[in-house]
Amino acid sequence: MAMVYALWKNFQTLESPRDMQQVLFWGSIFIIALLLFSPFIPDWVDIALPIGYSMAARSLAERHQMTKRAIAESAQYEFQPIWNVAVVCVVFFIAILVVTFALFFALVAIGLV
Repeated sequence: MAMVYALWKNFQTLESPRDMQQVLFWGSIFIIALLLFSPFIPDWVDIALPIGYSMAARSLAERHQMTKRAIAESAQYEFQPIWNVAVVCVVFFIAILVVTFALFFALVAIGLV
């Protein structure tokens, strides 16, 4: 969730509404699918999946967003402080925990888990 937000926020800063919509749409589809199918995913995917979506997010950022060098040389853009990035990560970590527990309890209530 934090990666989708970070990519979306970067596209917003770059004033790219089409890319903002694409990131939100596909990121939401991915997160929903991951949550729905997580009880049925084999254990080895727990390691491969974060690596895979991290690589996909990095590739997307490298292809469609500014490089660190371009940001450093730009008068219009600046780097975000590390505490800002850390707060976003913590907030989304808590959000995914809430959503995951709600989904788990819903699956228990209907007898799937």
